[in-house]
Amino acid sequence: MKNRLQGLFTVFVIAVMILSLIHINEVKDAIVKSIENCITGIVPSLFLSSVLSVVLIKCSGTLKPKRISKVNYGLFLAFLLGNICGYPIGTKILSELVKDNTITSKEAEKATCFSFASGPAYILGIVSTAVFHAKLLGFTAFLSIFLSNMVLFITYMLRHHPSFADDTACKGVSLTNTVMDTINSSANSMIAICSSIVFFSALIALLPSLNPAVASILEISNITSLQGNGIIFFVLATVLLSFGGLCVHMQIICLAGESFGFKYFYLTRPIQLLLTAAFSSIGYLLVQKYISVETGTTERIEFSSTGSVIPFICVAGMVLIALTYRKSDRM
Repeated sequence: MKNRLQGLFTVFVIAVMILSLIHINEVKDAIVKSIENCITGIVPSLFLSSVLSVVLIKCSGTLKPKRISKVNYGLFLAFLLGNICGYPIGTKILSELVKDNTITSKEAEKATCFSFASGPAYILGIVSTAVFHAKLLGFTAFLSIFLSNMVLFITYMLRHHPSFADDTACKGVSLTNTVMDTINSSANSMIAICSSIVFFSALIALLPSLNPAVASILEISNITSLQGNGIIFFVLATVLLSFGGLCVHMQIICLAGESFGFKYFYLTRPIQLLLTAAFSSIGYLLVQKYISVETGTTERIEFSSTGSVIPFICVAGMVLIALTYRKSDRM
C-alpha cells in the first residue's frame, strides 16, 4: 500500500511538472504577482507584529494582570494576538513559549485551536472592500471568527485551568538580545510564509478555471475574487476566512517545527467553523438593515500604489538577516 501511494505521488509530481511547462506564462505571472504581494502586503503587515508579539511574550512577566493570575498569561496573549495580528502569529507565539518551557507541547497543540485567525487588518482592509463591499460586513466577519475562537478559549480554560509560569520576564537575557533574536527568527518566519504563498500561487495558476471558493481553500488571498451577496454568500466567505487555506496551514506547521503537533487543531476545525457559521449568520441578520452596499466590483486590490523601491530594499535586508542567522546557527 505504501509503495502504491509513493507511486501515485510520483506520477502526480511529474504531471504537475509537465503542466507547469505547458502553462509556463501563467505560472510566471502568478509567481511575480505573489512575490509582489508578499513584499508590499504580507511582510509589512506581519513582520512588525511577529517581532513585537514575541518580545511581549518573552518580557511581559512583570506586566501580567493580577486578576488573571490563575490563567496562563502566555496562552491568553497567544489567543489575543493570534486573533488580532493574523494567521501565523499565534503559532509563532506558542512555538516561542514551548521553546522557553513556559508551556508544554500538549498545551500549545491545544491552544492552536483558538489562536488562528486572519485578523482585522486583512478583513477590514482588503476583504470588506473587495468581497463584501461594506465595512460593516467586514467587521461582522472579523467579530464572528473572534467569537468562535473565544468560545474555544474559554472552554479550554474552564476544562484545564493552566497556571502561569512566573519566570518569563526575559529569562535573564538583555532586552537588546531578546529583540535581535526575535528579529532574526521573525525574518526566517517571513521567508517561510512567503515561500509557501509563492508555491501555492504557482500551483493554482495551473488551473486557471478553478472556482474562487476552491482556490481560497488552497490559498486564502484568492477570496478577493469571490463575488456575491446575501446571507449564504457572507457565511461562506467568513467560513473560508476562518479556515485560512491550506497554504496558511503549511505556514503554521512550518513555524511550529518540532515544538508541537496539530492533531487537536484539525480535530476542532469542524467545531470552530460551525461556530463561525452560526455567529456570522446571526451577525448578518442583525446588521443587514444597516448595510449600505457599494456599487461596482473591485477587480484588483493594490497593496501599494507608491511605486517605491523601499519595500523591496527592506525585504532584501530581511533576507540577508535570515541567511546570516541561519549561518550563525550552524557555527
